[in-house]
Amino acid sequence: MIGTDLRSMTARAVPSLFAALILSACGKKAETITPIVGPITESVYASGVVKARGQYTVFPTVNGTVNALLVAEGDTVKAGQAILTIDDRTSKYTTFSSAAQVRLLEQNAREDGPVLGQLREAIAQARDKYEVDSLNSARQATLWAQGIGSQNDRDQRELAFTTSRATYIRARKAYDETRNRLRTELDVARNNAAISSAGNDDRTPRSLIDGIVYDLMIEPGELATTQRGVAVIGSATDLYLELEVDEYDIQKVKPGQRIFATFDSYADSAFPAEVTRIIPLMDERSRTFRVEARFTEQPPPLFPNLTVEANIVLRTKEDALTIPASYIVDGNFVLIDTDKKQRVTLGARDLEKVEVLDGIDLTTTLYKP
Repeated sequence: MIGTDLRSMTARAVPSLFAALILSACGKKAETITPIVGPITESVYASGVVKARGQYTVFPTVNGTVNALLVAEGDTVKAGQAILTIDDRTSKYTTFSSAAQVRLLEQNAREDGPVLGQLREAIAQARDKYEVDSLNSARQATLWAQGIGSQNDRDQRELAFTTSRATYIRARKAYDETRNRLRTELDVARNNAAISSAGNDDRTPRSLIDGIVYDLMIEPGELATTQRGVAVIGSATDLYLELEVDEYDIQKVKPGQRIFATFDSYADSAFPAEVTRIIPLMDERSRTFRVEARFTEQPPPLFPNLTVEANIVLRTKEDALTIPASYIVDGNFVLIDTDKKQRVTLGARDLEKVEVLDGIDLTTTLYKP
């Protein structure tokens, strides 16, 4: 009897519970709004970093141990100012050798130098012998014409004259060839010395611009290599924004558009800038385009590589009919009843609301999806 009573009570309670749930659901009121008129700004989101104009990384062109740092982080530098020195002993010894070779060749290539001086003496001796043998040959020919002397004497004088003339010509030729060779070797040695001197400059990396040393990435005693940057230098005052814009938004971005940039360092402020350049090549990995912008008002102190978030303003409307973006369903519909859709024509939109151009008015009641 007791079990039968329990089953009967349970059977009567279940319908009552369902009825209570239905009444509770029916009593829950749907959330509704009506459109409002107000300003709306459509923009494209971008993120990026702060850059210094002319910013670059200094790479040495020789390998060697760093002897000394000639600047510190934060120092201003002039174009051509030395940044550090590198001990490259091989290049140093090559420079000494090249300089010694130049000095030796300069001495030998002088007209009064030992090499050309000896050759000029040989020319003088050959010329004197040539002149003597020429006179003797002429005298012997005169005597032979008068019937004096023998054919052998005449032949001997003629042979001596011919030999000395050839010797004199060879001496002059040897002088000219040696002088030209020494001058050519001197030019080559001077070029090699210039290359070695340039190597000396390579052992002292210098700034390419007037700017500031933002970072030094090496210490004295460490090994500098051509694959490792040693410093970062850029403009001390001319800073700009380097932004990344998604490929789906890049067609909306144009030079001259306004930008409002925010930084974590200045969380409560937005700084105005302007699009100055669009790099027309997409990064295949990030599927973004690089956009550069300059500040239109002097920003507070900023530093390269600070992260930035920016909104690129496309257009602004002051009196737009707007609704929350969350009330849009299926792309371009709104709910004008719990189960009734209305197609609308949309205009500008921002992160929170969207402009409605047609399909509803200020009196339309909208239901939240």
